[in-house]
Amino acid sequence: MLLSEFFRLYAGMLSQIASMMIISGIIFIVLFTIMFFILPIWLRWKSKVFLDKNGQKRPSFAFFHPYCNAGGGGERVLWAAIRGLQKRYPKVQCVVYTGDTDATPDEIITRAHQRFNIIIAQKVEFIYLNNRSWLEAVKYPYFTLLGQSIGSVLLGLEALCAFVPDLYIDTMGYAFTLPLFKYLGGCPVSCYVHYPTISTDMLSRVSQRLEAHNNASFIS
Repeated sequence: MLLSEFFRLYAGMLSQIASMMIISGIIFIVLFTIMFFILPIWLRWKSKVFLDKNGQKRPSFAFFHPYCNAGGGGERVLWAAIRGLQKRYPKVQCVVYTGDTDATPDEIITRAHQRFNIIIAQKVEFIYLNNRSWLEAVKYPYFTLLGQSIGSVLLGLEALCAFVPDLYIDTMGYAFTLPLFKYLGGCPVSCYVHYPTISTDMLSRVSQRLEAHNNASFIS
């Protein structure tokens, strides 16, 4: 009797485990299908399309540069790249994801001209992002790089939902946005790393156990 009761309980437990595995598998398949098949199609369907004078679709190259109006060295590279693309590929529509919500497109272009003497002849489309604060180091007193990396993914999601380009280019070193656009957006990705997430200087300070504003003594 004891042996038969044991096998009955064991069979019931196996049945429950099998049922849970089947349900989990179905949920995984559904979520996988939604994320990597349905979501990219929906994002592209709702995304803006740029047309030329003949009504033909213009390819779009989008630059992820939330601080495009900052006026630093990275911004000089950004505007030089856009100017070069417009000269070499005039049919391409350049798009910039920016968090500079306090500046109009004309003000941003004018500042680029005044600051770097770079003239942007063709129109640049700006996609304004409202959650740039997720990138601010001040929000993460500890685990700053981790917090900023996660924040870049969240900001990248906002950018992706706003517009899906034909080519995505990260020009600020937010590497975690690349797989986001590649696998969820379904578009080719590229990058110019002006400000790497982790530099050799950071690694050197940690290895030498040097205390600094971004390397606390209790961690070193």
